[in-house]
Amino acid sequence: MKRTLALGSLLALALTACQPSQEDPIKIGYLGPLTGDFASAGADTVNAAKMAVEEVNAAGGVNGRMVILIAEDARCTGSDAANAAQKLVTVDKVVGIIGGVCSSETLAAGAIADPAKVVEISPTSSSPEITAAGDFIFRNYPSDALKGIALGKFLQNAKFTKLAVISENTDFCQGIRSSVKDNLPEGTTVVFDEVVDAGTKDYRTLMTRLKNLDFDVFLANGQSDATVAEMAKQMRELGMTQQIVGTDTADSVTLLTLAPDAVEGLKPLSVPSLSEEGTGKQFADQFRAKHGEPQFGMFFAALSYDATKLLLETIGKVGTDGEKIRDALYAHEGYEGVAGKFSFDGNGDVEGIPFAMKEFKGGKLVQSELIPLE
Repeated sequence: MKRTLALGSLLALALTACQPSQEDPIKIGYLGPLTGDFASAGADTVNAAKMAVEEVNAAGGVNGRMVILIAEDARCTGSDAANAAQKLVTVDKVVGIIGGVCSSETLAAGAIADPAKVVEISPTSSSPEITAAGDFIFRNYPSDALKGIALGKFLQNAKFTKLAVISENTDFCQGIRSSVKDNLPEGTTVVFDEVVDAGTKDYRTLMTRLKNLDFDVFLANGQSDATVAEMAKQMRELGMTQQIVGTDTADSVTLLTLAPDAVEGLKPLSVPSLSEEGTGKQFADQFRAKHGEPQFGMFFAALSYDATKLLLETIGKVGTDGEKIRDALYAHEGYEGVAGKFSFDGNGDVEGIPFAMKEFKGGKLVQSELIPLE
């Protein structure tokens, strides 16, 4: 297991919550971007978490106790996530947290939740830093340390040799940037590597410089789908036709509304699309019946649903003690979720969820190929 945060012993004394009685509802938290540029992902993940809680309560709750989900807006920033986690842990006294969605949220919330021995399961955060963020921090989404390997394989297979990158200065984007640079295939070089402030929307000066360079592929390394849309639009407006690739934040159907022409042909690297068969189809049908089409992507919703169901199943088996929940998650042999079967390694990182390259093609977002890491 990974080591707890350095301040854990001090913060635990201040944050440890009183144990509720067996008649009280079980409180779990959610934190994610419910407003702001990445609110589409927040909407899908919180709605899926609510679905999971509603299903458990409809079946009698967890060992007869109803479950209350308390959702907090973390706005995809560390400061908002820290405030949200502080409230969830010390005021609401939750026994577990679903989230964050953004890596900056998960890292900041972990600094509060981990020393308080409150398990946090992120369904979507991918920064490599989360691996060592704390002993109570889990995620059912693969690390960007692996994503760099997968993107490197794609570049090699596509014979791209001159990569241009624009990255926002956030935990997520810098994790992607480092991982990609560390895993470039032989013969591929980074010819343009610029970092911008988080929330930047005007890239015209950078794109003008880029236009004068020799490159064959551009990585739109943005924190949100809105940012990726602006990068793609402004690049295409200047007449550049090179291949655009992205990662998780580009794997969003919202791009078809924000920049339908500019994102045609864009290829996001992400986890595989949710299967429209079996349990995947059943979940998708239920989600659409309750919430309509996902604002970001059905796979984000599925991962949040799985994380919530796994947390509640674990509480049902071992109770609400944080250490027992943590130990049970580490020991789990494999949870059969709607997004696939997964478990956790000794760092709380997911095992069993692969990568896939997708493409915006003919006004649709389709899966083009799986990219194995072996």
